[in-house]
Amino acid sequence: MQAATPMPKQRVGKTFIVAISILGFAVLVQLAAVGHAFFSRYHPLSEAEPQPPLPLLAPAQIAKLAPSDDLVPAEPAGIVPKPTPVTAPLPKRDAPVAEGRLAELVENARALRERGDTSTALTRLREAQTISPDQPLVLSELAITYEKMGLNEKAMEQWRRIYEMGETAGIYFSAADAKIKAVEAQSNASTTSAMKGDADGIQPGSVLGLGDITQEEEADPKAQRKFSLKIPLKARPNSRIDVANVVIQVFFYDIVNGKDVVQTNATVNYRWSTSPPTWQEDDIEILNVEYLQPQPDAKARRAAEDRKYFGYVVRVYYKKELQDMRADPVTLLKQYPPPLSLDADTK
Repeated sequence: MQAATPMPKQRVGKTFIVAISILGFAVLVQLAAVGHAFFSRYHPLSEAEPQPPLPLLAPAQIAKLAPSDDLVPAEPAGIVPKPTPVTAPLPKRDAPVAEGRLAELVENARALRERGDTSTALTRLREAQTISPDQPLVLSELAITYEKMGLNEKAMEQWRRIYEMGETAGIYFSAADAKIKAVEAQSNASTTSAMKGDADGIQPGSVLGLGDITQEEEADPKAQRKFSLKIPLKARPNSRIDVANVVIQVFFYDIVNGKDVVQTNATVNYRWSTSPPTWQEDDIEILNVEYLQPQPDAKARRAAEDRKYFGYVVRVYYKKELQDMRADPVTLLKQYPPPLSLDADTK
């Protein structure tokens, strides 16, 4: 029987013990450092001195500390104050916008007029007038539109407005001048043809006719304007004229403020050279018509309107039928055309 051989006992060396000791000490140091850091972070020091509470201020002291309008904080020495910003004025955009809208309306009106829709074109131009009432371009387009609608008198009103602007209307002034001259030439030709009459100088079918009317100025210091018209009225030879059936109408017109032609407010007097006129001894009777515009008095002169003599219209009726007519300037015949016959109650 074999006996067990005992295992020999191994001894631990000193080097090993020293190494283990150093390693254990290092571990302990690290654990201590970690614990100190943790404790310092999550548990504030209890040894810190408490801060004294803020003192309460009495109401009077609070009022003294309130900001005042009279106090201006001083700038720290050596610091340059910031410059005050200046806001640049924004450019006005209303004028360009209005001009653009006006041009758009005019172009729209032209297109509508070309398509024959003159009523809507007129509406667009009137809208353009609200933007610029005295714009020559708009006035000329209105005149052209009125002409296309057959409203020649309204068209001439617009051309006259442009003409009265003078050279400031530019090319539109030249167009207005040409239009007015063309209408006057046409009126003169029509009037001359209508008044040419027969060999006796009287319209065919008429028994009375007008001769050449003359105008004589009269000096009067109390009058702003005073003159007389001499109106020859000729009867057809061998005609018996019933004076009760002769009606002569003489209308004077003034221009107010340089643009509006209205019937005069002057004093007008009538007188026959031979009274009563019979056309028996002579076939011509002369009617004198006096125009008297007095000077305004000193008080009314300041408020007085700018009224000046413009022209006249003469009409002759016999037995309520138109016999003859004259006008100076002749454009008044277009502006105030005479009725061919008088109403039953006209005397």
